[in-house]
Amino acid sequence: MTRTTNRRRTGVAILLAAALALAGCGDGGTGGAGASGEGDPNATLRFTSAAPIRSLDPALQTSYGGLGYLVLAFDRLTMLDKDDKIVPGLATEWAFAKDGSSLELKLRSDVKFHDGTAFDAQAVKVNIERGKTLKDSAIKQDLADITAVEVVDDHTVRLQLAKGKGVQLPSVFATNVGMMVSPKAIADSADLANNPGNAGSGPYIVTSFTPNEKVVMKKAPSYWDPNVGRLAGIELQRVPDGATRLRGVQTGQSDLTTVSAANDLVQAQQLADRKAVTMNKVPFRNVLGVYLRANQGDLVKPEVRQAIAHAIDPNAISALFSGSCKPYAQLYPEHSWAVMKDYTYPYPYDQAKAKSLIQGVGAAKVTVTFAAGTNTEQPANVIQAALSAAGIDAKLNPVPNSENEPRFIAGDFELMVSASWSPKIDPAETVNTYLLKTYKLATDRSAIEGAAAEAANPTLTEAQRAPLYAKIWQTTLEQAWFIPICQQTVGVVASPKVLNTDNVPWANIGIWDLRNIAMKK
Repeated sequence: MTRTTNRRRTGVAILLAAALALAGCGDGGTGGAGASGEGDPNATLRFTSAAPIRSLDPALQTSYGGLGYLVLAFDRLTMLDKDDKIVPGLATEWAFAKDGSSLELKLRSDVKFHDGTAFDAQAVKVNIERGKTLKDSAIKQDLADITAVEVVDDHTVRLQLAKGKGVQLPSVFATNVGMMVSPKAIADSADLANNPGNAGSGPYIVTSFTPNEKVVMKKAPSYWDPNVGRLAGIELQRVPDGATRLRGVQTGQSDLTTVSAANDLVQAQQLADRKAVTMNKVPFRNVLGVYLRANQGDLVKPEVRQAIAHAIDPNAISALFSGSCKPYAQLYPEHSWAVMKDYTYPYPYDQAKAKSLIQGVGAAKVTVTFAAGTNTEQPANVIQAALSAAGIDAKLNPVPNSENEPRFIAGDFELMVSASWSPKIDPAETVNTYLLKTYKLATDRSAIEGAAAEAANPTLTEAQRAPLYAKIWQTTLEQAWFIPICQQTVGVVASPKVLNTDNVPWANIGIWDLRNIAMKK
């Protein structure tokens, strides 16, 4: 079955907060951020992040940045390696039927949940059906393409698919959608959101949880992969302010963190030059940009959306990050098969054009929402000033970092500055996440639904799907449902005693799978 497994891999990314290091992305001369060596099995890693975490139940996880907390406790059917390739997890191999009607997964036979329950095909069936039917499930839409779950034998499960759908499932299963919970814990109605205990099969077990503040974990007594889980424990602390996170590593209060603000990157580099810390610079694959609700307020007028796009100067935003946010006007990375070839963005920076468009409609008023205290705060202020200069009545609306994304998804805001546009492993998931389902940016669904349905067919090759997605991305940008601005650089800052920071899956999308991290004795 490796034929289909390899075929469905892509060299690009999710998607899916701050990022960790990729191999080969170090800035050189910063020391052993990627060093290997004998680890200390008694060490506890202290990690800090800006990402919020409100629930430990994988099926109820609404914050994309929260996945990094969950991945240590709950194994997934598939995983991503540090190069964004889909690799086996609890599923050892998978293949679509030739007609695309089903997806069959072969499962590991040597795994038990930490409560002693065996992991098998029935466990997969229980978890998928729970995700599809649980009240307030955050993964229901991700599983919608699965019409039935068939237990073929103890270690084989077959997922029946809606016609022409499901191509994204192998990559989706590398997220919380594919996280497996003990069927016993589910049957016992365990408090998975706050105290999952032994309900997972991951390399670590949660011992305490304070929502939106801290998760403490200990090493699981046994684990099927001896190469991971090399620490006695991990403490994951939420610290929204980047300067505070950096200072924590500098003073020894923490061991590992990430920063992206220009001042923090400069200071981190200075510390790395003195060998006080190690730092890798990681190109952030997410696109910093502006989400627009084209069915709210004055944004219903295409001229207003176009004026907003013309009013934003990507170079001015990049300057806020000392040039570390590279201007970029596409939705997928340059090296992706899903990127548009030879594309010219229709709304380059042109303040005069922006003014002319607003004068043509008479007036416009918008509210610019952003997450307070994050690296989108300064860009939001610059964008508000630019919109005002173009004749738009633009007001700032700072909200807590734990609220901005869920509330935008709920329809509370008409416009939001965010760095959360995260190209997924499979573009079908990107379309579902941002355009048609979760974020619902495509206010004219008919403009892309046909191409989206055709492109999501599991029987098509990447070469056949690419031009269909190019049409979707072109429509998205022409309609100004999303305005791309730039791609940031993130600094991964660590104590010199931290090992394997060059082997952190999800590194360049603002999430962190720390299963491979170790610490020197």
